[in-house]
Amino acid sequence: MKNLVGVSLLLAMLNPLPTLASGQDCANEGDPAALENIRLQRQAFNQAIAGKDLPGIEKILHQNVLLVTGTNSDIYSGAGAQLAIWRDDFTDPDRAVYVRTPLCIRVSVVVPVALEYGSWRGERPTREGEFAAGSYAAKWRKVDNVWQLESEIFATEACGGGFCPASEP
Repeated sequence: MKNLVGVSLLLAMLNPLPTLASGQDCANEGDPAALENIRLQRQAFNQAIAGKDLPGIEKILHQNVLLVTGTNSDIYSGAGAQLAIWRDDFTDPDRAVYVRTPLCIRVSVVVPVALEYGSWRGERPTREGEFAAGSYAAKWRKVDNVWQLESEIFATEACGGGFCPASEP
């Protein structure tokens, strides 16, 4: 039940996503040091994905992190569940490499949280034209003076090759 409540709150929080992700009415807001720390954490997360660095990913994830995938809306709750996804992914020689590119980060002045909106893309380096891409939103929480990724939700908006769903007859 807790996960359903969390997903409902996350979806409500994302209501302004289409406007903000397109860059309209979205300016980075909040403490400049917090904004820079979150940008650095995102960069480290992207590098850890590319480098198959499971401990690097683990350092960035909040223990209760929630992930909602872009194509099938699969839900993964907790750092252990997300680390299992990456662990399996890293063993695939034909794996896709995913990059999240922030377009806007807003840091709360009320509590130690921030929202990040951006675009994402996953590509298989071994297969030209194989990709999935779209928009995402992420929530960060400052814990013990470190910004940790607390949730991410993705929407798949473009694809190529094997990433595209099969057509229905």
